[in-house]
Amino acid sequence: MIVMRRVFLSLLVISLSALSVFADKMPKGVEKARQSVASVVTYRQGVMLHNGTAVFAGDRGDLLSSRSLFVDADSAVVIDYKGVVRPVNRIVGINEVFDCIRLRVVADKKIKTLPVSETPVADGETLYLLGYGVGKGGFIEKADVERVDSIYSCAYYTLSRPMEQRFVALPLVNGKGELVALMQQAATSDTINSYAIGAAVNSMLDVAVPLYGKGYYPTMGIRTALPQSKADALSCLYMQTIVGDSVSYKSVIDDFVAAFPDSYEGYISRAEYEAVMMRDFNAAEQSWNKAFKYAKNPAEVHFGKAKAINMIVLQGDTVSHPMLSLANVLCEVDKAITADSLSLYINGKAEILSSHGHFAAAAECYESLASTDMRGPDIFAKASQCYRAVEDYEKSVAMLDSAICCFDSVMVASYAPYILTRALVNASAKKYRDAVFDYNRYENCMSGRLGAEFYYFREQAELGAKMYRQALNDIDTAIYLDPQNVAYYIEKGLLCYRVKLSDEGIRTLQEAEAFAAGISDVHYLLGRLHVQKGDNEKAVSYLKRASKLGHPDADTVLEQLKN
Repeated sequence: MIVMRRVFLSLLVISLSALSVFADKMPKGVEKARQSVASVVTYRQGVMLHNGTAVFAGDRGDLLSSRSLFVDADSAVVIDYKGVVRPVNRIVGINEVFDCIRLRVVADKKIKTLPVSETPVADGETLYLLGYGVGKGGFIEKADVERVDSIYSCAYYTLSRPMEQRFVALPLVNGKGELVALMQQAATSDTINSYAIGAAVNSMLDVAVPLYGKGYYPTMGIRTALPQSKADALSCLYMQTIVGDSVSYKSVIDDFVAAFPDSYEGYISRAEYEAVMMRDFNAAEQSWNKAFKYAKNPAEVHFGKAKAINMIVLQGDTVSHPMLSLANVLCEVDKAITADSLSLYINGKAEILSSHGHFAAAAECYESLASTDMRGPDIFAKASQCYRAVEDYEKSVAMLDSAICCFDSVMVASYAPYILTRALVNASAKKYRDAVFDYNRYENCMSGRLGAEFYYFREQAELGAKMYRQALNDIDTAIYLDPQNVAYYIEKGLLCYRVKLSDEGIRTLQEAEAFAAGISDVHYLLGRLHVQKGDNEKAVSYLKRASKLGHPDADTVLEQLKN
């Protein structure tokens, strides 16, 4: 009987021990979740900076970790639970407030990724803290939720256990092995509690378009991933054509094509890169063909191709290829216009023609846009500029008239530049009085707030119109506004010589002589004015100085004076 009792007690102890072990055993989901924890090591120029922990969560290949580990880093690797090393190739997003960073490695099926929990966690619930270890190493510790708060639409957990440095960026999972939160760096003064940011922060870590690029995270040398939205990714792609170097631009193109393989925009960008930057025209042609395959409107591809080829042709590249000709450029533009007669494409053709000096044809293109949605003063002004280039001043002025008519009479500040341009065209056409009229109108528009250059140009027109008194007044104003510009003194000297105001011309040029004694024109004009005045002795003195300074006509006048 005693023996039986001892056996029973022994079995009871064994049973109780088994129950205790069973009670401490973690849920299967938690055990499996530990395989998603990884070690992360950051470097700068090959020297290790920091090491810590990351967790694969959400999309395959994406990890969450502590932002602080990546400050000043130019590369990083993550090591999974099997010891497999993978390089970090992109930063997806950062939240400095919560010290979180979302990273990306090349995804493969061997990566064990934690699903993100969508079920709210209440006060008093138990979560599981997962530590990194190779194989079955690492640790799992319980953490009870003391309080749940909300910050920026994200749960923030207070845990009833003290924080340890080794816990930073470790994942907290529920019994199903779903990611609930990421451990936060605790305040040094808090020795009782620890804190974690809810896993919803994962979806908040995406790139903002205005900040995209190599300088998005200026203290980190790891490249930034494109935003998930195609529209935002396109904005980043186009932005890199302006601010990116050739290496980073190619990287962005490759990222875009990989993320959106059915989007023609990526292939257009790749073709332009291959043609313009690499001069690999065969590869570029293949990329353009892919763009045609996916583009709903082939006109966009034809127009993009035309612009890229034109850029190369304008650079005067010595590379010989059938693609590189103005005829081919215009052929592509015409195909775009045939497929879709957008005014944008017609304007593009005009710009291409103008860039190659085909101003008459360009002017006709610009003028044809007058009946489209692009009708406006700038189009008329461009047409005017082209007509002016071929010296068709009548049409040039007519285009500027049309530009000015686009404005209401009260929009003075807007149409004033076109009036000034018309003055310059009229002066080129030797319609000097019309030019003076426009200069006067421009002066009224600007309420007299004008610089010396304006008065100099108006003086030129007034001189052509034989309005000598007005011309003298304007050149005096130019000198007053810019007293160190010797060109204005020389201009007045010439004007005084022309209207036989010898003494005034001499006084003016002597003022210039005080600060421009090394200018041969000053001495030459002083010599001519003294000849005009009848003082040949002084004239010879000034002409000799002009000759010594290299004036081409001084010796001829000196010879004439000898005779």
